[in-house]
Amino acid sequence: MVCKRCESKECIKNGKVRCLQRYLCKNCNYNFVKGDRRTTAGIQAKKACCVMLYSIGKISVNMIAKLFDMYRSLVYKWLNEAAVNFGEYEIRDDIEAIEFDEMWHFIGKKANKLWIIKAVDRSKHKTIAWVTGNRDTKTFRKLYKKLKHLKKCKFYTDDWEVFSKVLTKDRHVIGKEHTVTIEQDNSDTRHHLSRFTRKTKVVSKSENMVNTSLKLWQFLTENTTFKKFQSVFLSIF
Repeated sequence: MVCKRCESKECIKNGKVRCLQRYLCKNCNYNFVKGDRRTTAGIQAKKACCVMLYSIGKISVNMIAKLFDMYRSLVYKWLNEAAVNFGEYEIRDDIEAIEFDEMWHFIGKKANKLWIIKAVDRSKHKTIAWVTGNRDTKTFRKLYKKLKHLKKCKFYTDDWEVFSKVLTKDRHVIGKEHTVTIEQDNSDTRHHLSRFTRKTKVVSKSENMVNTSLKLWQFLTENTTFKKFQSVFLSIF
């Protein structure tokens, strides 16, 4: 027997209701009856709703768990599962201009600052890659490694010295006036993802959920219409 909430196989008999055998999941303490309307298809639909609400509804994990009367850990599991199944974004070889910039966030408490260094395709106005970590050369090199195959691409940044240490001078353009696109992208990220909203108490418990959130938002901006997003999402589960 498989649990209809968390799909665990650790289920035991738990009495009867309306002459039907009832089961209890030892993993999430969920009671269910075999053959009722809570089918696998229903679980898949609930997964889709949870991910879409988190990605496009600016609703927190806690609120989603309350709406569906489920554990937060299961919502986290489904969000991470979706992010992994979406795969990595394919960076085209014909990209001609990329803007780099960094934005801050917090893990656990305000004292633990996390930096997100992003790369935005100027022509598409879209985030194509990012890394999380410290605001240092080592972290930025991890991002540049994802893009170093772009031999004809120009890189636009502000005057942060780390950019000059890593990027080649002949393709590096420095100046705040050249990073308008990525500044707007950072603003959109904070606007659409509640995790990054600038409030006193907004912090993340794990760096992994920062990357998961960005991954889901990246996929959403690539599939802008709801029907397209829904059809592609349902195909991965």
